[in-house]
Amino acid sequence: MKQLKRGLAFLLVLVMVMGSMGTGVMAAPTAKTGKKAAVKKVAITKPDTKTLVMKKGQSFTLKTKVTTSGKKVSKAVSYKSSNEKIVKVTKKGKLKALKNGKATITVTSKADKKKKATIKVVVKTPVTKVKLNRKEISLTEGETAVVKATVSPKKATIKKVSYKSSNKAVAKVNSKGKITAVAEGTAVITVTSKDGNAKKATCKVTVKKAGQTSGETPSAAPTAAPSQAPTAAPSDKPAPAPSDKPSETPKPQPSEEPKPTEDPDPYDPNQKLDLQLENSDSDSEAYAKPSIPTVSDNEYTLMWSDNFKGTELNRNDWNVETHDAGWVNAESQAYVDDEKNIYVEDGNLILRPIRQKNADGTETITSGRVNTQGKHDFTYGLFEVRAKVPTGKGFLPAFWMMPTDENLYGQWPRCGEIDAMEVMGQENNKLYGTIHYGNPHSEKQGTYTLENGNFTDEYHTFACDWEPGKITWYVDGVKYHEADDWYSTTEGQGTVAYPAPFDQPFYAILNLAVGGSWVGYPDENTKINSSAYIIDYVKIFQKDSYDEDVQAPEKEPDVFKEPDADGNYITNGDFAKDEALDGTGNWQFLTTLGGDAAAVIKNKEVVITTKDQGTADYSVQLVQPKLPAKQGYTYEVTFDAYASADRAVGIAIKAPNRSYKAYLEDSVNVTTEKQTYTLTYKMDDTDDANSRLEFNMGAKDSTATLHISNVSLKVKKAPTQEELDQYAAKKVLTDGNCIYNGKFQEGTGRLAYWDVKKTEGAQVSVTKLADGRRLKVVGAKGGQPEDVTISQNALPIAEGTDYILSFEAKADKATTIQYTIGGMTKSVDVTAEKVKYTQKFSKEEVSRFANKDFASLLGNVGEIYIDNVRFEEDALIMNGKFNAGTSGFEVYVDGSASASYVVDSQSEDNALDLDIKNTGDAEWKIQVKQGSVTLEEDQWYTLSFDIRSSMARSIQYAIQRDGSVHKDVNGMEDWTPYVQETVKLDASAKDYTTVTKTFLMMQGTDTGCIFNIALGGGSNTTQHRVCIDNISLVKTEAPKEEEKPEGTNLLKNGDFSNGEEGWSGEVSSPAEGKWDFTENNATVTITNAGTAAWNVNLKQKNVTLKKGAVYEVKATLTSDVDRTAEFACMDRSNTNWYVQDANLINLKANEPTNVTFKVGVGDGKTDNGAYIGFNLGKISENTPDASVIMIDDVSMIKISGEDSGDTEEPEEPEALAEVAAQEEGAAK
Repeated sequence: MKQLKRGLAFLLVLVMVMGSMGTGVMAAPTAKTGKKAAVKKVAITKPDTKTLVMKKGQSFTLKTKVTTSGKKVSKAVSYKSSNEKIVKVTKKGKLKALKNGKATITVTSKADKKKKATIKVVVKTPVTKVKLNRKEISLTEGETAVVKATVSPKKATIKKVSYKSSNKAVAKVNSKGKITAVAEGTAVITVTSKDGNAKKATCKVTVKKAGQTSGETPSAAPTAAPSQAPTAAPSDKPAPAPSDKPSETPKPQPSEEPKPTEDPDPYDPNQKLDLQLENSDSDSEAYAKPSIPTVSDNEYTLMWSDNFKGTELNRNDWNVETHDAGWVNAESQAYVDDEKNIYVEDGNLILRPIRQKNADGTETITSGRVNTQGKHDFTYGLFEVRAKVPTGKGFLPAFWMMPTDENLYGQWPRCGEIDAMEVMGQENNKLYGTIHYGNPHSEKQGTYTLENGNFTDEYHTFACDWEPGKITWYVDGVKYHEADDWYSTTEGQGTVAYPAPFDQPFYAILNLAVGGSWVGYPDENTKINSSAYIIDYVKIFQKDSYDEDVQAPEKEPDVFKEPDADGNYITNGDFAKDEALDGTGNWQFLTTLGGDAAAVIKNKEVVITTKDQGTADYSVQLVQPKLPAKQGYTYEVTFDAYASADRAVGIAIKAPNRSYKAYLEDSVNVTTEKQTYTLTYKMDDTDDANSRLEFNMGAKDSTATLHISNVSLKVKKAPTQEELDQYAAKKVLTDGNCIYNGKFQEGTGRLAYWDVKKTEGAQVSVTKLADGRRLKVVGAKGGQPEDVTISQNALPIAEGTDYILSFEAKADKATTIQYTIGGMTKSVDVTAEKVKYTQKFSKEEVSRFANKDFASLLGNVGEIYIDNVRFEEDALIMNGKFNAGTSGFEVYVDGSASASYVVDSQSEDNALDLDIKNTGDAEWKIQVKQGSVTLEEDQWYTLSFDIRSSMARSIQYAIQRDGSVHKDVNGMEDWTPYVQETVKLDASAKDYTTVTKTFLMMQGTDTGCIFNIALGGGSNTTQHRVCIDNISLVKTEAPKEEEKPEGTNLLKNGDFSNGEEGWSGEVSSPAEGKWDFTENNATVTITNAGTAAWNVNLKQKNVTLKKGAVYEVKATLTSDVDRTAEFACMDRSNTNWYVQDANLINLKANEPTNVTFKVGVGDGKTDNGAYIGFNLGKISENTPDASVIMIDDVSMIKISGEDSGDTEEPEEPEALAEVAAQEEGAAK
């Protein structure tokens, strides 16, 4: 019966087919077979994935294959995008990503429109690199191993990869990277990203017959990265900025991570080193003289020395500094106070690095750092050290000086730094002598290379002679560098009179760093445990006196290059003239930091071939210097380019004389087709005659050959006279002051910007640094007030603003002085005690000002001192509406992040508008901040601001201590926040989010707080816009507390029915994992438990614990494995512990565990900022690396105690600057 049915069905189909052939149009048969010609299939062969991820601005050409059954059928196809606002496609299948989003590209056969192929295109974050944990594996037949792949960046849209073996008969690999050895031989495992960009990495597998030794444990895990404990925010020096020769003075390399290695030296770190030591005779006549033969024996007197006699470091002369690893410059070592690292032997100080393996497989490197701060400080002198340095990559021994009061001229580098000696361990015959200064950071550096020998095998004498207006460096009595041209400038605040900052007390430092962003990191040849920095002596000499009446060297006037007849400032931009590209002509080609490339001019273009792209954008670089950039002008850069394969090229206009500040910094995607590229920029800075054009080909994930031609730089638009007048007009200083040089530190006689008028017999001067540098006026006998006036005109005073005038004054006797502001005359009674005087002016009074001038009338007094004159907005946070541009604020962008900003008065009402291209890897990498904010003890405040973002993201804000001022005895900086919150922003093109926080200042009054909004973190490279406006901080009354019924759960969202609301699930490096709040609980999947309990945690912050009350906290925890967790309840600063029971939680696999804890502050003050939470990282050595933990039904109920109005707002543990230090070295 079944056979009959099948037969009938076949006949029916045959009849239908014959019928259709009789009535339809038949395709032409082929000549040979007579078969019907047709399109069988349309396929997309490049990429070979279902989805392609592209970056905004990227181009990609699809490759397609049309399969036909006959030769006469057209294989032509058409392309269509489902959303051309996201991705455009040309007739030839070339895609262009326009903005973030999704689109589907359909490829249709023109011969048969039913035959189609589609690919989904996502414009977001493509994979740029695939990295494997192992490059080679040796196995025996039957063994297995797992190769793990990591894609970069971490925020890649599609992180999945595919695995493929080149020889399955030798080694097979599954979809999770598990390799199985099949038979003797070799195979290559290729791992490819599945986002369509086909980024690859390979691992060579060698399989030996059973019975042979593989030489490697198949399941061995890769070497772990060194753990770094949380650190304080750094204020020390970053790596030196580059000179015109980047090979000599490279920029910092944040992308190079410390690489732990097996120490090739088996030396026991607990045993003493066998050192070849010498000791200078401190009793000899020669010891009391400098080593420099060119100075007179009688010219200098030995003021202090230490030749390290005795058995231990003299703590009366030296301080020992302790700092965690990564404190500054991404250094690997921790500085510790340990006799193994710092000891005295045979008249030498030994600073010894020690590397040790921890029980968890990580490494710890320790070293020594000592200084004379507060014990031996000197203004000017000849500083000398005799020493031997260690050899090996990653060592950086130094003898250097820092200011005793680092805040006199501002934080590093404004304070100044003198490096008498630095030697890199991998170049132990090359010496560096450097000064750092200015804002932005500038430096002067000299080097000396020994023709024979090195600085390791023999002692050498290093000296630095510091005089007013001149610093000279010597080695073994030979001068090799001199500097006399520096400045102490704070952008937007002015320049302190020369020779600042090198006119204040400095102290000496000796240290041995191991690894860092400048020197690099130890390799397999670095013998850490058997190396040491050996110091025979330190001596400091001074002359009897120093003449500080010096002037800065006169500079040649800037010569601005003229354009050619076509208006082009680029010379030989058409490459019609052959050049050596070595800087002797118009162009210079540079390679550094691993870059291996060559450039040649031919056929009117420059051709750049690259073997190794290096580790920095400037590792491969083409430059034309000495290009003019005039304020207010808009410039246009154009060039033609094509490459052997699609690739990115960085384009920049940089300022070598301004710490390589970027006037333009962008990237273009160059394709295989020759195209013209155009970029524009407006010069808002002051005129610069020496900017330079850079083509940066390094670290772009490509070694494709690049062709560049027809380069031009032209003026696109000149400023109007009105614009020029706006640039020339006085602006509010960045510290908010409308009065320039109110501290009397700038210009000739330190009276820059002041118009001084005096009658005969009157004296006007500024006192010395020892007296605080203040204005001193001695009036003539019988003088009148107007006989001595100091004034400033046309102050940048804004309408509709409240102002406050303040100054400090002291007289030799009680008297009255006068001042005028806006045409109003005021009188002030001055006494013999220094007093700060203030006068407020309401916006109504300001509106009645007859002018915008200020003057002090001081001619009628005997002797008077005036200092710190300020006229500023009367607000706790100044210029919060940005009506005065960015005055009062600093916008900080770290070198590893990318952002630009303007105050937008066209589409916004004077809002700060930030265009962010790369957030960097830590919150502090992009900050908007204002210093000198005052918070008074026991005062309530309300902080508010408006903010919006064009993409969904988080930001962090804080008001915190200034750690550069608040330091402990070891120099550790205290950046404790008084208030700190994280805010999640929805993507919105129109609506602002108003952030409001009311808080109590529980600490002592602090007049130097820092307010900041941190916009970095997450290494997000999606370009987006953030606008900030209406920042306000006002005093307020204590908020009234809402009475809650007895038995109420005092925690927010304890059942997680509202997802993550009220909770913070955190995973911090080196831990790895992910929180999920979507199933009405908090679940974390941990793949690496890290090195500390808090590396994985769940918290609820700002919990109120009242004085005398006891609370009961309950929760349910479930783990998929046996392990231990921790309960925590503390204040924000992690200082006060509020848990009244044992806090460990023992979890059994897959068994829900109900826990109960009692918490309270006892008799302490009510704490409105406590937190409760659970620590789920590494609790002990037995903590498994991987686990899944679910937390639910968390409650806190008050069970006893009375309410109290005595409240406390304690400190937050995740201080912004504390987090900065955990992530990386200091932002300067």
